[in-house]
Formats: sequence, C-alpha cells, structure tokens
Amino acid sequence: MKEQSNQEPETERLSMRIKGMHCAACVATIEKALLQHQGVANASVNLLEEKATIDVIPGKVTRQELEEAVVSTGYTPKRATMTLTLSPSPRSDEWSYIKETVLNINGVLSVSEHVMSGRLVVEYDEVLVTLKIVRNSLKSIGFDIAADVTTEIDREAMSRKHEIRYYSWRLAFTIFFTVPIVLFSFFPHLLTPYLPLGITPAVVLFLLTTPIQFIGGYPFYKSALNAARHGKTNMDTLIMLGTSVAYFYSVVATFLLIGQEVFYGSAAMLLSFILLGRTLEAIAKGQTSQAIRALMDLQPKTAIVLRDGEEITIPTDEVDVGEKLLIRPGAQIPVDGYVVEGQSSVNEAMITGESVPVSKKVDDDVIGGTINETGILVIEATKVGSDTVLAQIIHMVEEAQTHKPPIQRKADAIAEKFVPFIILLSLIVFSAWLILIVFTPWFPGLTWVAAMGFSIAVLVAACPCALGLATPAALMVGIGRGAQLGILIKTGEGLEVIPQVDTMVFDKTGTLTIGKPTVTDIYTAGDFDAKEALSFIASAEKYSEHPLANAIVRYAEETDIPFLEINDFDSITGKGVQAVVEKRTILVGNDLLMQEHGVDITELESHIVPLQKDGKTTIFAARDGNLLALIAIADVLKPDSNQAITQLKKMNIDVVMLTGDKQQTAEAIGQQAGISSVIAQVLPEEKAHEIQKLQAHERTVAMTGDGINDAPALAQADVGIALGSGTDVSVETGDIVLVRDNLLDVVAAVQLGKKTVSKIRQGFFWALIYNIILLPIAAGAFYPYIFLRPEWAALAMALSSVSVVTNALLLQRFKPLLDS
Repeated sequence: MKEQSNQEPETERLSMRIKGMHCAACVATIEKALLQHQGVANASVNLLEEKATIDVIPGKVTRQELEEAVVSTGYTPKRATMTLTLSPSPRSDEWSYIKETVLNINGVLSVSEHVMSGRLVVEYDEVLVTLKIVRNSLKSIGFDIAADVTTEIDREAMSRKHEIRYYSWRLAFTIFFTVPIVLFSFFPHLLTPYLPLGITPAVVLFLLTTPIQFIGGYPFYKSALNAARHGKTNMDTLIMLGTSVAYFYSVVATFLLIGQEVFYGSAAMLLSFILLGRTLEAIAKGQTSQAIRALMDLQPKTAIVLRDGEEITIPTDEVDVGEKLLIRPGAQIPVDGYVVEGQSSVNEAMITGESVPVSKKVDDDVIGGTINETGILVIEATKVGSDTVLAQIIHMVEEAQTHKPPIQRKADAIAEKFVPFIILLSLIVFSAWLILIVFTPWFPGLTWVAAMGFSIAVLVAACPCALGLATPAALMVGIGRGAQLGILIKTGEGLEVIPQVDTMVFDKTGTLTIGKPTVTDIYTAGDFDAKEALSFIASAEKYSEHPLANAIVRYAEETDIPFLEINDFDSITGKGVQAVVEKRTILVGNDLLMQEHGVDITELESHIVPLQKDGKTTIFAARDGNLLALIAIADVLKPDSNQAITQLKKMNIDVVMLTGDKQQTAEAIGQQAGISSVIAQVLPEEKAHEIQKLQAHERTVAMTGDGINDAPALAQADVGIALGSGTDVSVETGDIVLVRDNLLDVVAAVQLGKKTVSKIRQGFFWALIYNIILLPIAAGAFYPYIFLRPEWAALAMALSSVSVVTNALLLQRFKPLLDS
C-alpha cells in the first residue's frame, strides 16, 4: 500500500544539468550535497540524462546555493541555454530594456547580448521557461524571434554527439600509440637493433606512453582531481590511480631502476580499453532516450493558419486556441483540435499505438503530432503549447524518469561507499601480497612488483558504473517504449511493483463496459417489421432527454433507420413517453405505462426474466393500443474486455470487478466478462475501502479505472492504472495512464512492467556477479591457477557497463504478447 503524506510544504520544481557524472557514486554524492540544504525538499539526479530535478521551498534556498553545492562535490552545473535572433535588429539603446524584460521572466537566470549579430543568449530553468514564454515577453515590447532558434533540446542532442566524438578521437589517438607499445613490450628485440647507444626499449615505450597517459587519460585525471580537491572520490579516481601507479612506476624503473620490469603496455591498454568502454557507453546511453526524442520531434516547427482568408505559415508555438489551421495530406497536425472542414484518415500510431489509420470527419477530434494521410483538413485549435496531448505525454515521460524506485536508491547507497572501499581493498591486497612475497617461501618467483600488479588490477576491475546504470537505463528505455505504445508510466515505483501484482481490480462502468446504454435486443409483436417498429419508437423518443431514450435514438442513427414526423410529444415521469407519429399514437416505456393504457404485453412477457438476468433493462412499445415491440438496453462490455481478462488470468492474476450496480446485474456482467469475483453495490467513496480490504489479505492490488471518479481507489491501490481517452491524458491519479481506451493495454502495461523490472534485475545480477567474481581474481586469490593482468581487468570493467546498457536497450524491441 502506498504511503501518503498529509502535510507537505509548498514546493517549486527546478532543474539543473550536471557535467562529469559517470557512475552511481557520482549521483549519490550530488544528491547528498543538495539535500543538505534546508530549503531542498527532494533531489533526484538522473545519471543517463545528466540532470538533477530539485523540489525547493521558495525563499529558503537560492539557485546559486544549489549550484555551489554541486561544485563542492567536484562536478559542474550547466545551465540550459537558448540563442535567439531578434527581429527587427535592436538599436544599441534598446538592449538594456530587452534584457530587463527577459530577466523579469520567472526562471530566467541570465541574459547576455551579441549586439553585432542581433542575438540574445538566455540561460534558463527548463522546468519554468519555454520558448513561447520568452517570445511572448519580447512581443510585448515590439520584438520577435527569427526562425533560427537554438534551444536546450538542440544543445542536448549536440552534446550527446559531442560526447561520442570526444571519447572517439581520444580512443583513436590512444590506439594509434598503443599498438606499437604492445608490440614492442612483447617483442623488444624488434626495436633494439635500431636504437642509438644508451637508449633502451623502455625509453621508447616511455615516449610512446606519455601522450596516452596525459592526453588519452585527461578526462579521468580532470574528473578525479576535481573530486579530490573537494574531498570526494568517484569511478575516475580508481582509473586514475590504477593507470598512474602503472605509468609512474614504469617511469621510475626506466630512469632510476634500470633493468626492472615496466608496465607501459599495461598502462596504455588500460586507458585504451576504458576509453573503448566510455565510447560504447556514450553511444548506448544516447540510444536510451531515443523514444522521448522521437516524441519531441513529432511536433512540426511550423503551422499554416487561416487568417482573413489567407494562408500564413507561423511557428507552432504561436498558434492560439480558436485559430483555424490548414492540414495538407502527408502533413503533421501541429496542435490538438477538431475538424471543421474536410474528411481524411489520420495516422495516430505515434501517440496512441493504434496502427490502423483513423477516419476523421467534421467535429471529430484530432491530436497534435499525428499525420494526416489522404484528404485536406481544416481544424480549429483547442489545445496549444503545454496543454496538448503530445506535450503532456512528453512531460509525463520526463517526470517519470526523474522518479527513483527504491531499488535504485539502494544501488546509489552501495555505490557511494564502493569507491573508498575499493581503494582500501587495493591497499590491503598490496600489503597482503607484499607480506606473502617477502616473509613466506610460498611465492619464490614473485617480487613486490607483482603485489603492485594485483593492487592495480583490483583498482581497475572494480565497477560501480554497471550497478548505477542498471536501473536508470532500463527505466528510461522501458518508459520510452511504453510511451510509443500509448502506455504512459508516471512513476518508477509503480513500475517496480507491477511484477508483484496478484490481483487486478476493474471498475465496471466505462472501464469494462463502454459506459453508456446500448440497444442489445429487439423483439417485435405479431407481424410487425423490426425496422418499421424501430422507426416509430425512435421517432417518439427523439425529444426525450432520458439516457435510455438516447440509446434508442443513437441505435436508430447508427443503423440508418428513418425518423418519422412527430405531431405531439409528452414525457411521463417514471414511466416513459407518449407521442403522435405519422398520426399514430405511440407509447414507449415500462410495463406500468402499458397497463395504464390497456396494452396487453403477454406475447412478449416471457423474454423479460432472461433479459433481466443478463443485467438488461427492458422497455415496451405500443402503437394505437397494440403491443409493438420489446427493446432490451444495457451497458455492454467493451469488445476487448473478455480477451484482456483471459490474458490476465493466464498470467496468474486474480480479476475482481467493482461496481455500484445491484448484485444480480453485477453478476450478469461479471459472467459475460469471465469474472467470478464481483463486489457490487459499492458507492464511489467506498471503492478505496474495498481496495484496502483486499490489501489486508496480503494481496498486491492494481486498480484500473477512469482516473476521475475512481481517483481515491487508484491512489489506494499498489498500482493505479487510469484509462485515458486519446485526447486527454491529464489524469492526476494513477501510476500508469493508458492513452487508448483499450483494456488490452492493461495487459501490455503489466507485461512491459515485468520485462522492465526483469532487465533491472538482470543488470544488478550481472553487475554484482561481475564484482563478486572478478575482484577476488584480480586480487590474486586464485594465483597461480588464474591470474588477471590489469589491462584485461580494465577491459572486463569497461564491457560490464556497456553490457548492462545494451541489455536494457533490448526493451526497445518489446511487443505485448496477446493470444488471439
């Protein structure tokens, strides 16, 4: 059961990008520093996005203090930046006014100008500021933004590419020197004949290794020394120590202890393998956020609006609610709205996951980001900017990625202590081997140099990175894949609980059923034709506001039944209606209305009990005092309800139906759906209590409902699943929101949750097994039977991180397994 806090202070959410993080130890260190401030209510650092999300109590802490806290840990806070070209180009005396206007926007951190190019550089908080807010502020003083805008989204994509290039060229540089180093280390006789007198092969190796050590190893030295300056350690500390010990010992051996073994080859290979790992990791990490970047790319940059009969192309973020937009075939729909002219098919797969194009006609809703396939449409905008479905989905996915499930908190806590422990362990290994070599006869062929080799191997073999990447990598890919399928995962906690769910509770109305009365059966009396009878009945009900009357009228419209002329209409409260249709008196209502007017219902009376047992409401109709027909109406099951429930049962999940209906009606619907456990006559405010009762029997409960009427029950459940409507996903309650009103997505959500958690556990398993097995080997516990040279320990360490991220990326192939 979820814990809920009753008294929480008002908070404001800030975001901050952070450079230099490589492992979970980095994350734990930064979070700890941020949380030390009294004004910080919560801080969550995402390793893959290199971003901190901080909830602060306004007035208690400043952004500068938060940035200083990050700097104190040895990492670099980075501000989101947008570069804007102003139109018209400001005069020199206007810049101060422009800067002052933009600085007054809440969330803008700094503004600087480039007078000659007419550009404005704005540093801002991504949570509080958008391009549209800045544009509107500038428009209020007579300036606009030209088309060439560089925002943080663009910069982030460039940053990913830069990171890959950064490590790639260092890797290429290092390999260029490493190949001859390894060759001459193993075959020094190839080099000796060509050396001047007094120059040994070790001197050549020194000259070749030094560029690798300080150019290839620069990122690790910079990060480790920066952390050390602030009294911290990180993964790069281990790399720096391992490579430096190998390199500097070799330098001493080359020039002072001539003739001693050198480790230039080990130092070079260490850095080569680690840079290979970092390069592959950067590529893999870039792919983890592929899904959300694809969502961001769905919104077109421009839209064609119709103003005073003219087609005008404007930036999408300038579209206002109520404006009419022209959508040509093949074009993306810029904003949410509804069709006012035209007819077409629209591909909504990228938003709802529905692969079949949806037919759109006048008054039908359309979603921004979807693709108009065939005809020309004119739509009226109803939601723009951050209110669109696409924007809400992106926001929800980004929010979900900032939430840390408990399993990640544990990993971060382990990683925080990991680096100091490994440094201590390497010293113990060195000391232990030194004692064994010097004071015992057991290893006569070894010197203190071997002890140093074991110590270096421990330093570079240890890998907290894999431990720290296991959860965020799987979560980011799983959440992104869910968004592609129309499954919006709002919290990592909900995702983590899904595999433990053993009971799925469904609300009935609007969840299992379509949520509105529908005509299910029509029985006619005597020789009356069913179509003719329905034509009279629907015409009589046309002016009634009763839901059952609306169901009959809707059914007639859907089946192309003609409506006849009505001369008189009278609604009889609690009984039905009376009308004159085509000069014939028509009665539609219950058996009491029929009795009052002397209509004999005996002919069709035998159908009543079976229909009512199935939970259906029966309505009689008469014409000129003679029985005309019996109509059955019910809130029928959705087409996919039975299949979804069958699938859940196959997954060993008990299914329960919760409804306010009477027991007989509830059991009838339950039987049709294949649900034996039915809880009936439950008031809306009592639903959460019923969930509590199930939890009291040690059940892990998921609740599926509409997210509005069922909000308390969704909040009470261990996992709340809210059904969206396609055009509205702004559901406050629930851990998971389904974009489509399709119960098979509930099954898909459970399967995705299980698969994601499985990937997290696999990542943890391999990370722990790797460290548990490799560290003793690196320490020489199995020497001389198994011996791990430092360079091969570095390769294993590098590949362990890559393997965890690559394994998580397999989630991109996830497809729901649904039996037909």
